[in-house]
Amino acid sequence: MSNIDKNLLKRLKVLYVEDDASVRNDLVSLLSNFFQNVFFAEDGKEGLRVYEENKDEIDVIIADINMPNLNGIDMVKKIREIDKDVFVLFATAYSDNEFLSEAIKLKVFEYVTKPIDIRKLMNILNDLALMKYQEFLLDQQTKELKKYKDIIYNNNIVIRTDSDFKIKYVNPLFCDITGFSNEELLDKDIDTLRHPETDKKIYEKIKMMVPVNKQFEERVKNIKKDGSFYISNTSVVAVLNDSGEFVGSLMIQKDETQELTKRREVQTHLIKDKGEIFIKGKEASAELQYEINRLKFEIEKLEKELRVSKSDKDKYIYSLEKYRVENKKVKLQYKQLKNETDMIEEKHTLVKKVNKENADLKIENKMLSTKLENIETNHEKECKQIKVNYEVELDDLEQELNTLKEKLENVENAEAVSQKLSYWKEKAKAEAKRVERLEKELLNIAPKDVLVRIFGSS
Repeated sequence: MSNIDKNLLKRLKVLYVEDDASVRNDLVSLLSNFFQNVFFAEDGKEGLRVYEENKDEIDVIIADINMPNLNGIDMVKKIREIDKDVFVLFATAYSDNEFLSEAIKLKVFEYVTKPIDIRKLMNILNDLALMKYQEFLLDQQTKELKKYKDIIYNNNIVIRTDSDFKIKYVNPLFCDITGFSNEELLDKDIDTLRHPETDKKIYEKIKMMVPVNKQFEERVKNIKKDGSFYISNTSVVAVLNDSGEFVGSLMIQKDETQELTKRREVQTHLIKDKGEIFIKGKEASAELQYEINRLKFEIEKLEKELRVSKSDKDKYIYSLEKYRVENKKVKLQYKQLKNETDMIEEKHTLVKKVNKENADLKIENKMLSTKLENIETNHEKECKQIKVNYEVELDDLEQELNTLKEKLENVENAEAVSQKLSYWKEKAKAEAKRVERLEKELLNIAPKDVLVRIFGSS
């Protein structure tokens, strides 16, 4: 289990449902070494009760299918009425194949065959923990992205358009500053916001740069509903779909009217003060210099605040783009993980087919073994019969030899008797040789265990 990430598994909480007490106790003991919390139950009815009592604390359910009181399929059906997304793993035997179609309808994440392969189970749970962690990261990034979005929307003017630069949304701050409502500007061209004193080429530049994913940034004079104006530091970025196609734009404006007005007032006062000081003469030069320095300091302070505001705006725009790209990357990783899951299901189908072929081969092998045993038994019987035949034939020969000996004692002609005796001796030797030859042939063709049963261990 070298690829198992224990820190990742510690984030999961598991419910294990199994009616076999021995199997349940062993697996619960093992799982407790890896997971933050392990709940268990001895049948489907108890499993449902444990889940209902701890549903907010359970991330994944591992359950047997065939159980008393309430089987695994029916238990998960009731759980799906409570939570449609909790991950479920089924432990199945080959006899449970009829339930697999039901398991697919219930969106079961994976199933493992019994007896459970612990290495395979832990790998599946590790993959599941990785998916849960990626979902957690995606949720965190989405929340953070929403914070940045809220900051931008609450502190800046936001205008959203479609790909033809028709206005589709303006935020409340825009309405407060301009006096326009969202309904008044809906589907109006973005040029509607141009002040008569603003060069038309600025909006032409926006429509040319943004669709090719170039950011526009410039100070623009915009019109209000009452005909007055506001001056804004305006940034416009492209909005792309998941395929990278341009589908609209996002315009973010920071109202700088008050700052510019204040700066002009400062400059006007400065000019006025300079005139008065010039009239008053040199005696007030020290006071005038002090006032000039103070005004310069205020101007520098305002410019610094302006730069900070601009930097904050750039930061928010950059963060928005960064998390959009990361969100797209996580979606791609999720799609790859789903494809890998489909490949694992195909491999499992192939393994089932190989197991069936192995079972068929075992049956055929058993039949061949039985046939071989029958052949050996028949062969043994034939050898025993041959041996008995030979023994009977030898007894007949010995009896015939004894008869001849008796006749030899009663025959007066010794020479004739001697010749007959020699004849029968030769015939007996020939028969003995024939028996010996048959025994050798028997030794060559009969299996060793059959010879042992016929002639004994010697």
